Amino acid sequence: MQSIQRCDLPRRFSSVNAGCQSVCTMVIWKPKCCSGYYGRDCLACPGGPRSPCSNHGQCDEDHLGNGTCTYGHFGPECKACNCSEHGSSDESPDGTGSCFCDEGWTGPLCEHKLGTAHTHHISTLFVQHGGCECSLYQSDSTVLADLCWFWNGGCSKNAKCSQKDEKVNCTCLTGYSGDGHVCSPVDPCVTDDNGGCHEHAICTMTGAVNKTVGVFHYRSPLGVYKLNYTQAQEACKQEGGTIATYTQLSYAQQAGYSLCSAGWLEQERVAYPMSYSHLKCGFGHVGIVDYGKQTDLSRTWDTFCYRPKDVKCECKMGYIGDGYTCTGNLLQVLSSKPNFSNFLSQILNCSRTSASGQEFVRRLSNITTQSTLFVPDNDGLYENETLSYRDLEHHLLDGRALVLQALINVSHVRTHLGHTLSVKGVPSLQSPQTLASFGYVNDHYIIESDIFASNGIIHVLHGPLKAPPPPAPSLHPAHKAGMGIGVLLLVILIVAGAFVAYHFYTQQSKPFQFHYFKEDENEDSSPSGSAPYISNPTYESTPAPTDPHLPADEVSKRISYRLQLCIITVTD
Repeated sequence: MQSIQRCDLPRRFSSVNAGCQSVCTMVIWKPKCCSGYYGRDCLACPGGPRSPCSNHGQCDEDHLGNGTCTYGHFGPECKACNCSEHGSSDESPDGTGSCFCDEGWTGPLCEHKLGTAHTHHISTLFVQHGGCECSLYQSDSTVLADLCWFWNGGCSKNAKCSQKDEKVNCTCLTGYSGDGHVCSPVDPCVTDDNGGCHEHAICTMTGAVNKTVGVFHYRSPLGVYKLNYTQAQEACKQEGGTIATYTQLSYAQQAGYSLCSAGWLEQERVAYPMSYSHLKCGFGHVGIVDYGKQTDLSRTWDTFCYRPKDVKCECKMGYIGDGYTCTGNLLQVLSSKPNFSNFLSQILNCSRTSASGQEFVRRLSNITTQSTLFVPDNDGLYENETLSYRDLEHHLLDGRALVLQALINVSHVRTHLGHTLSVKGVPSLQSPQTLASFGYVNDHYIIESDIFASNGIIHVLHGPLKAPPPPAPSLHPAHKAGMGIGVLLLVILIVAGAFVAYHFYTQQSKPFQFHYFKEDENEDSSPSGSAPYISNPTYESTPAPTDPHLPADEVSKRISYRLQLCIITVTD
């Protein structure tokens, strides 16, 4: 029968009925890895989390584990060792599982004691290896020995050994060719896919290296830890690969890659992989022993490289890329992009009808000149729309390959046509003080930027750029000089004509008058009171008086002479 005790809450100075007590509860989070994972990063055990140690052993899992398999197994798959109690196995993740027999014992599993004779019928077979005679049968048994266990059955290390009865068959592994006893690497560059390189790349076989999921260790010929960061990048490039990333090295470690030697990684990082615990390597840590990002890039280490295939891919002349992807010149990039087809058609049509259009095509294909090309996509440039040659030239910047950020920084650029384009960046929504990675060119939105070609950069616009109207035709300097002379002569003629007209007008406007002409002194011998008189026939009816002392013919001559002078004066 269950008894019930009365419980009172504690009072201020005393408590009664001590049948109750306060219980404090606190939640504590404890780090723990799922089954099949180990270490502080919870990495997968060798063999994978679904079959730790390939189901041949027990993985030291959880966040405090080191990922090693229990004793009695070897290799990255933790295969079981089968040595007898008279031998010990090479039982580590890097071990071979071979049995090292105690003194007085022999055999693949150290199961035979020395000194025991093998008495088989006279048809006992022997095989010659290194000058030693070895029986094909196990000692004290009629069971045929596993010949592939010893020296791979005489096959190449790059071959698979199989045995049927007393016959050994050697078959070269994938990627090698030969008779099985001698296996040479197959040149992957002679395959139809160019060894995995791009069609515009040169494929060169580099030879097989010991790598795990593409990652391998490289050490300078000068010795241990002799490469700075730049030299490490160049060394991996010379090996036909790239410097490995932290993620690639982590995948290799999970696949069983273990090496106690620090090396450079991408993003100026230094680390090394450990698949099993070793006190002298990362203080027993299993996983990636990470030294972090280095600030002093002149420090020297080894390096880890990444190369998915045993080939070196290099883009051909006139192409850029890593060898697995190669990009041609501006015209080739236009041809390879379906959404540029309308703009490409405008260029090709112009090249068929004019020499300037052909020159424009040659400029886009010239790999010695860097250019920046603005390209409208098909959504902004309709198929039935036509662009003039001036419009096409207005899309090209000669002599400079500018990424979008550089265009935004300079804000104004001059096209091949000679006119200016305005480039504006769009402020970032997260940080209005900074410009985002897109903008406008003459109010045309930039859809896509920084498409690289071997001779320039392409920026995609939402519509085509229209060139300003051409300037009025100008005259040749010689024509200009001739026109200036003509204008000057015309001005001179006008001034001369005005002067003549003015002079004529002033002469016509004077009143008619007689001029007095003084006679010569030799002729003026008469006294002043008797000055000769010349009558005006228009106003006077009487003839002029004559000198009575002069002859009649002399008087007539003088009157005629003075009339002539008067007529001349009036005419002037």
